[in-house]
Amino acid sequence: MPAVPALYDNPRSSNALKVRFLLAELGLEYERREVSLAHPRPAEYLAVNPLGGIPCLVDGDLVLAESNAILRYLARREAREDLYPSEAVGAARVDQWLDRVALSLRPALRRVEDPALGFVPGQGFGAAPPDWELAARRAEEIAGTLAIFDGLVDPSGHALERFTIADCAAVPVLWRTLRTRLDLAPYPGLLRWRETLTARPAFAAAGPVG
Repeated sequence: MPAVPALYDNPRSSNALKVRFLLAELGLEYERREVSLAHPRPAEYLAVNPLGGIPCLVDGDLVLAESNAILRYLARREAREDLYPSEAVGAARVDQWLDRVALSLRPALRRVEDPALGFVPGQGFGAAPPDWELAARRAEEIAGTLAIFDGLVDPSGHALERFTIADCAAVPVLWRTLRTRLDLAPYPGLLRWRETLTARPAFAAAGPVG
């Protein structure tokens, strides 16, 4: 019997959470191997993933880092066309959302997360007291970006018209808005997106941690 995949992750890593979310959606067994978020990363982990990013998936002979690459791989491994189509147009639409989340939505929300959750480079979240005043100012600064995304998400409560790996990529940062006190009421599309995704049983099974 082949060994189950091993996921090197950390409970507080948003990138690791999105992979655990997809693994839960797929119903796949896997072994969790926790890696410290502190820098420098442990030498034994750097031997697996020299860049040190979290997470990293080991599946047989495959060692795969970068969370979005892992999402694509797992969906294809399980032949889940509904989550990540094989045809060019469908894949491109999902890829566009993966890039939108990684390059625009996540950096914008991170501007609020860092002061609200006490992020310190090299030490991680919770290393400093929360600065709610700075978080509130930054929430105003990213309002334009949030308004754009509010108009882009599908009325179904997903990035597109159905659940895909793009939603797996987005849910950790959407869920964190519950902890950063970022009010999504002015953005009903984003609020619906967060509520739809966090209500899925697989999200709870993924073990989200603040």
